[in-house]
Amino acid sequence: MFTATLLVSLVIGVVLCFFGYRFFRLAMTLAGFVLGAGVGYFVFSLTSKYLPGKENVLWVLLFMGVGGILLGLLSYSIYKAALFYITMFVTAFVVLKTFLLTMASGVGITAFLVVMFGQSKAGSASNAVTDYSVGGSTIGDAINKAIDKLPGSTQIGKFWVVVGFAILIGVIVGIIVCLMQKPAIIVITSLFGGLLITQGLFSIIQSFGSFNANAETFVKTLAVGSGEPALSTIVAVAFILLGILTQFKTAKKAK
Repeated sequence: MFTATLLVSLVIGVVLCFFGYRFFRLAMTLAGFVLGAGVGYFVFSLTSKYLPGKENVLWVLLFMGVGGILLGLLSYSIYKAALFYITMFVTAFVVLKTFLLTMASGVGITAFLVVMFGQSKAGSASNAVTDYSVGGSTIGDAINKAIDKLPGSTQIGKFWVVVGFAILIGVIVGIIVCLMQKPAIIVITSLFGGLLITQGLFSIIQSFGSFNANAETFVKTLAVGSGEPALSTIVAVAFILLGILTQFKTAKKAK
């Protein structure tokens, strides 16, 4: 089931990366589904310690599925307006991910947000998310190192510095994309799709040899990050560029 979820992520990534402009409404629906699933996963990470049978991966999939379906349906209904908020959140994600790649050894964004919100557990995982290993140290050490570099006197203040900056950049890019339309749609869908393909590939590779069908495996794989930030960045950039070139070429042929 865990592998199937990652394969779905790969398929959605391929559609967005290489066919985002040609199938714009479908692309916005799929992007909305992915964003909603991400929100559902984050809500699960913060609340699942209160759930019965919290080690069951079905809880993770339920939260992600409900969030994905709701935002996917909304995006389908208002697909033109969805272009703005999807672009905003994708850009904010990229800004946060870049911050974590450079300052926290590529820690996953969910792990960063969970720790910043003062949670010691990653949802149903039995081990504290801060104890997981990444980049030769624990996630807790990597995140604390990144937090120390942020301005602000409190943890919440530091949190809003980085998240607020990411959202501000996202709003600016969202407005630009809505104004530019075709080239911007191609770039943003290729960007989102390339990131999804890369995350799916590296998550599947990391799960080999250590897979078990419980929530801890799911949480750990998504929270830790790729474990190879430099390599994953190169792979993501390669897919994004290939997607942009492919979409521009196919968009011309479609005329």
